[in-house]
Amino acid sequence: MVTNDVEKLRPGQGAYAAHLNAQGKIIAHMRILVDADVVWLMTETPNVKKLGEVLERMIVMEDAQSEDHSANFESIAVIGPGSGSVLESWLGEPLNLSKEYDHRKFLKCERIVRDELGYTVWADASNSVAVLGGITAAGATAIDEAAWNVIRTEAGLPIFGIDIDDTTTLPELGEKGIRYDKGCYIGQEVVARIKYIGHVNRRFMGFVCDGEKLPERGSVVRSNNKDVGYVTSSVVSPTVGRAIALGFVNRVAAVSGTPVDLVSGESRVESTVSELPFIPSATWSAD
Repeated sequence: MVTNDVEKLRPGQGAYAAHLNAQGKIIAHMRILVDADVVWLMTETPNVKKLGEVLERMIVMEDAQSEDHSANFESIAVIGPGSGSVLESWLGEPLNLSKEYDHRKFLKCERIVRDELGYTVWADASNSVAVLGGITAAGATAIDEAAWNVIRTEAGLPIFGIDIDDTTTLPELGEKGIRYDKGCYIGQEVVARIKYIGHVNRRFMGFVCDGEKLPERGSVVRSNNKDVGYVTSSVVSPTVGRAIALGFVNRVAAVSGTPVDLVSGESRVESTVSELPFIPSATWSAD
């Protein structure tokens, strides 16, 4: 059902993957976490219902059922090189989560997941205030969603419904989450054809602006007076020291260092195409 090989994952392990339609377009991308008798799918909340309905129709003879738990948990991101130490201090025991997407349960049903930016804590919705208070008391500093958005943009992480949608193919984001030697899944022929016969026509890239002027979402990316892409997200990055943006550009312009203009109406922001992430992942990675 998904682009990555998850059958070999043991309880406590996880992987990034996507579920595609027959044309190879993304229905949802997700973090898949394997438990002894449950497989958890982490995806954006607005996409949960659609993904659940699609997968439910595919359960025919299997002894399986799907459940929507999005209202049961609050998601708390614990980010940065000290995130592991803070969580261990809060729990009073080692995390023992050594690889990306490793996960473990704490309390009755709550969970900690190691991810791209550090860790995500699933807190029971009725207990989330207490969990957040405990984590901050252990040494974390609370930030708002705007600050988190700056960090995830610096890390080059796309959000479904903002940066990507059901017109996006997974290879346009790179090869993360794709296993070419696993069994068949919906959209596999398209993904394989792109790799072995053709190429993507556009790529998900970054843009480093010349100053702190923010390009608008939807701005046209223009190179040599030709429209070559569009902007999906933009923030002012204190780490880079200027505005940065995410978006798509055609494969000719998708080369780091290519000068482009990000244009919306009368607004024009001079920029340079950049590979992702903008800054090394060690900036956020867990200790």
